[in-house]
Amino acid sequence: MDALLRHWAMLRLIPRHPRRVDTGRIRDELERQGYAITLRSIQRDLNKLSAVLPLCCDQSKPQGWWWQADADLLEIPGLDPQAALVFKMAEQHLKQVLPASTLDSLRPWFRAANGVLDALPDGVGGWMNKVRILPSGPPLIPPSINPDVQSAIYQGLFENRRMALCYKPRGAVAAKAYEINPMAVVQRGYSIYIVCTCGNDSNPKLFLMHRIESATLLDDLANCPAGFDVDAYIAEGELGYRLGPPIKLIADFDPKAAQVFYETPIAADQQLLEGVNGKIRLVATVPDTWQVKAWLRGFGGSISVIEPSAFLDA
Repeated sequence: MDALLRHWAMLRLIPRHPRRVDTGRIRDELERQGYAITLRSIQRDLNKLSAVLPLCCDQSKPQGWWWQADADLLEIPGLDPQAALVFKMAEQHLKQVLPASTLDSLRPWFRAANGVLDALPDGVGGWMNKVRILPSGPPLIPPSINPDVQSAIYQGLFENRRMALCYKPRGAVAAKAYEINPMAVVQRGYSIYIVCTCGNDSNPKLFLMHRIESATLLDDLANCPAGFDVDAYIAEGELGYRLGPPIKLIADFDPKAAQVFYETPIAADQQLLEGVNGKIRLVATVPDTWQVKAWLRGFGGSISVIEPSAFLDA
């Protein structure tokens, strides 16, 4: 039983291609989990397991191991039909918002879901004819992301490593070289942002992943600002292109347009009051961002901003 538990723990430590882990790191993590084992024993166990599982290795010293990129999932217990349907819904939705390189890492889970649903009387087709997921905006095509760049960025985040980028800013003719300290990855709509500091500047900056032409891990650990909180960073409106501090918005809406605020409030302190001439008055504290202004402008003639009076003019 101890050997079985150790083997399961060892297999969980092995990443999927293109990432790899060497046997030295596997040994260190197993020891942290309470398993005393030598490098030789780990290599012997993995060589035996690779005869029946889709595991690959190189000839480095210490040896590196990885799961094949298209390896099926090893699950105990397996997916039930409800969980499989959730994965199929997620696949349908994520195809609209994620680049192909991101979706590739989820293919084994999607295949497992297909297998479970295929075994049901109606099969996948029967289930998916009953489910639809629509985007809130127009169906855009996600930007193309270099999978090697994406893999390097995520590895840099996992290992807290400084990185060298070749990045093409908006409007630039050619890409430029940057050294960054990656702190977080945030997806907003169809775009994936890297939140980082650049060079010796401690102020967080945003890099769009699809504009990165190459990314290289450096030996130095990332030097990130102490106490950085990505949720606080987002709440300050940085991902919505912040124009200023939060503002108290007072606006009148046509009753039909105001229905969205009854079901999905725009702020925790939102109030909906009776306005004049049958209008619904919204009072709420909102971020002063380009994103919020663009969304409110979409109401067209159904909105009349009372305060700040020129909020939608800028």
